[in-house]
Amino acid sequence: MKVSNQEFGYKIRELRQQKGFSISQTALQAGVSQPYLSQVENARRSIPKPSTLEKIAHGLRVDKSVIFKMAGIVDNIPDNISNQLPISSTPSTVSIPIYGRISAGYPEGAKEDIEGNVKIDDELIERYGKNNLIGLRVNGESMNKVIPNGAVAILAKVDTCEITNGDICGVIIDGESATLKHVYQYPDRIRFEPDSWLAEQYKPFEYSCEDIDNGQPPVQIIGKLVQMQANF
Repeated sequence: MKVSNQEFGYKIRELRQQKGFSISQTALQAGVSQPYLSQVENARRSIPKPSTLEKIAHGLRVDKSVIFKMAGIVDNIPDNISNQLPISSTPSTVSIPIYGRISAGYPEGAKEDIEGNVKIDDELIERYGKNNLIGLRVNGESMNKVIPNGAVAILAKVDTCEITNGDICGVIIDGESATLKHVYQYPDRIRFEPDSWLAEQYKPFEYSCEDIDNGQPPVQIIGKLVQMQANF
């Protein structure tokens, strides 16, 4: 059955809204960019290839057959799609600790702050290495458009040159517990922006590079958000 770009995009948007997911949430879980998913929903892109359809299914928390049916190719699902995914569909046996708070730097916080462990997708282990990954329990609503309160944020230690403006990072400021924010780095300053439905309660803040270099305040980016795990 032939499905138009418009029909497919409408069905994806309708399913996402029924589940109460934002585009940012869905894109993060799917491993695709937010602008790309928005373009798919608005029929500015053609129906994605099978491997991308499975990513979208992962982001929407539905079986891949649901999305393939929406795309009109339900009867022709390749068997090896899972091997093409950047987010593994096979549970990993590798676990990392979940910290309730991190204030002592990366990669280890205080042992008493460990809440448990979380299994990590094999792709993340291969890309970043187990010792460069850490789980952080989200406590608060300042990023709830993307990451709900109580979710587990998986952070990867990366060089600052690998952080693109707009990436979500775990940041320690003035020795306080780590907070998640969009990070924007400029030649003369660094800016941290929340992403909350409660916009009036959470405001952006920024510091000059000169102040940071002088340790006023000390700012430490402990990792870039590479995955979120939550019960929706």
